[in-house]
Amino acid sequence: MRIFLIRRFLGMILVWIGVSILTFIIANIVPRDPVALRLGPKATPEAIAYWRNEYGLDQPYPVQFVKFLSGLLRGDLGNSVWSGRPVSRDLVDYLPATLELSFFSLFLSILLGIPLGVLAGTTSKKWLDSCIQIVSNFGLAFPLFWIGLVFQIIFYLRLGVLPFDSRVDLVVGPPDHITGFYILDSFINQDWSRLSDTLLHILLPAFTLSIPAVSAIARMTRGSTLDILEKDYIRMARAKGVPRSLVIWKHVLRNSLLPVITLAGNIFNSFLAGVFVVEVVFNWPGLGWYATKVILAFDYGAIVSITLIIAIFCTVVNLIVDILYQFFDPRIQLT
Repeated sequence: MRIFLIRRFLGMILVWIGVSILTFIIANIVPRDPVALRLGPKATPEAIAYWRNEYGLDQPYPVQFVKFLSGLLRGDLGNSVWSGRPVSRDLVDYLPATLELSFFSLFLSILLGIPLGVLAGTTSKKWLDSCIQIVSNFGLAFPLFWIGLVFQIIFYLRLGVLPFDSRVDLVVGPPDHITGFYILDSFINQDWSRLSDTLLHILLPAFTLSIPAVSAIARMTRGSTLDILEKDYIRMARAKGVPRSLVIWKHVLRNSLLPVITLAGNIFNSFLAGVFVVEVVFNWPGLGWYATKVILAFDYGAIVSITLIIAIFCTVVNLIVDILYQFFDPRIQLT
């Protein structure tokens, strides 16, 4: 295990460096000046030259990248042209909102997807299995922005039961800052009114983000369940008179979760991409919302930093998935 972790960690570092280089090159290919765009059309050449010098954008690209890497090792990601603040400070403000939304969406996906998949794979009612498959196909077919707009129309405009956007009501205000996760901070502070308000605000974007994931997990669980049901040890358990519910939840479910674990890891990584759309639709002040702003402002330093953060989370999640594989199936050896 130790050798495996060392090899994976070294590989992850190479991936992070490669992603940083590639993103930096692509971002700087675009022939736009972020300083001139930020200052506006009435800015003088002297002002543009001054601020380009302040942000280090007048230096050659290799020098800029080396400065970025050296600053990264010190925890300094530079200043954002769009916000005028340190990029690290922006990430501290916006990243918790994205992680909270992603974790909550993953929780909903697993909570709904696995039982639906098991039900579809074990039910004797073919019409129920067909209905679950049809709903799953619809969930995978529709784009996130369309699902989000439909949910806003139904639950906000028509029914008025859920809020439209943001993380918490402006009148209520955010909880006392501890972790940046509003749900967790409200729970730690035992602030139940803010906790309920925060949960109401996260439901619509979380359901929007999790709909395709629920469909994918349900389909994967169904297929894996049908395969496990044909195994000899399942038939033996049934022949011994083991209750059907015990066979399903103790023997079938655990063994059918291996491919679902891999899928869940990929889904969490996809959330970090799909969250861009959801955060814009619901005005959710997270990393995706921030990324759209800095991309439109051609803020190269912030763009590279955001891409690096996403790469770090994706590689770490993949590592966790590999470790969980061995936990659920000890026959798998990590080398």
